[in-house]
Amino acid sequence: MKNNYIKIYSHPRSGTHFLEAFLAKNFYQNHDLSSEGSIYYGHWSNKILLEEGEPYHKLFGSHFFPDKTEISEKTIYIYRDGRAVIASLWNSGFYNTDWKGISFSDYLRKDIDWFGGTGQKMYPKMNIIQHWEKHIDSWLELNNRNIFYLSFEDLKNNPHKVYNQINKKFFPIKYYKEKVFGNTKIDPIKSKVGLKPNAAKINSWESLFSRDDLDFFYSQLTNKDYLFKNE
Repeated sequence: MKNNYIKIYSHPRSGTHFLEAFLAKNFYQNHDLSSEGSIYYGHWSNKILLEEGEPYHKLFGSHFFPDKTEISEKTIYIYRDGRAVIASLWNSGFYNTDWKGISFSDYLRKDIDWFGGTGQKMYPKMNIIQHWEKHIDSWLELNNRNIFYLSFEDLKNNPHKVYNQINKKFFPIKYYKEKVFGNTKIDPIKSKVGLKPNAAKINSWESLFSRDDLDFFYSQLTNKDYLFKNE
């Protein structure tokens, strides 16, 4: 019988692998969640082969927009501060190989050549800021009761709270048993995880954004509610 795992959907570099590890360690202990064979990742101009596969790949939904993917009955959409997302994409080199050596400021202002995930070759006529906001907009507008909307910042800052929320939504019997019988120890995931992992810090973007870059970032947003107050 096929296990009905939670599936994770997100904009690239939004904490997908961090959440995969969190779910695996706290809800799917002793489950084989690995990919069946090797996988590719990275930008379409330079796809990188991961021969050993990915350990929690069965929890991955997609980076696509909701109208381009099949949404699971158990879904988490994780979103992250756009400044951190963009910094992570640039740091990881997930852009066209022809852009090698591009400055962060130029990258921020340049139209991207992919859509949804970096592996999809498209020319949507938008910069990375606009793409990030459009991605979040399209998922939040679904307002689907089956989807748990989770911010990466909440997962990092309040892992116990997030654990209880996920437990209550997707594992109600387990949740109420734990509520009655006492404290549950969780693994908040302290080590680096994922493809080209970083330290998953909240404000790691600060060293990259100049004042002009921040002003440009803010100017591109149509919904100021997406500004995260972590400074």
